[in-house]
Amino acid sequence: MSKNVYLAGSCRDCPVGQMARRALSMVTKPFARKGAVFQPLLTSKCLSCELFRVCIGSTRPLVSYRVVETRMHINYCPALSEEMQVVVVEEMPARLIVEAPFVAPGVEMTYRKPIRCPEGVICEHLGVEDGEKVRVVKVLERLAPNLWLVEAELLEPPTPRLWLAAKQKLLQKPRG
Repeated sequence: MSKNVYLAGSCRDCPVGQMARRALSMVTKPFARKGAVFQPLLTSKCLSCELFRVCIGSTRPLVSYRVVETRMHINYCPALSEEMQVVVVEEMPARLIVEAPFVAPGVEMTYRKPIRCPEGVICEHLGVEDGEKVRVVKVLERLAPNLWLVEAELLEPPTPRLWLAAKQKLLQKPRG
């Protein structure tokens, strides 16, 4: 296992004995309850906010999280102009398209963005960087020879680079 990736906790979708990565985050009041599931959203003010690291800096873009514990600490979010409650979240498996001759639940692999992607399929996932270690939790579909849609547990902690890359990608205007 990677160092400091798995903290106490369990993952309903993970293989028996596996622990989901947990982190502190901040959510709006409607999500500040045990069992709530959300995907963190980035605003134009987030990356420069002093609360970024504790708010969404410990999470990944386009990955879902489940609230497993609420804390009594409240912070004010200048981007949303509302109060945010500190919570402990558990990272849920991400849906990824991986290129490999064979995949099966439990297989650990290094994620690489697929080189050949079928027309109409978006293979890039903004929440995962090339070179990250992932563990396949569930094989969902074979899309093409050597191309699989899987649910995978992300074994490394996220980096702020993910949010910078997501911001750049999401702000790109289609060329016409």
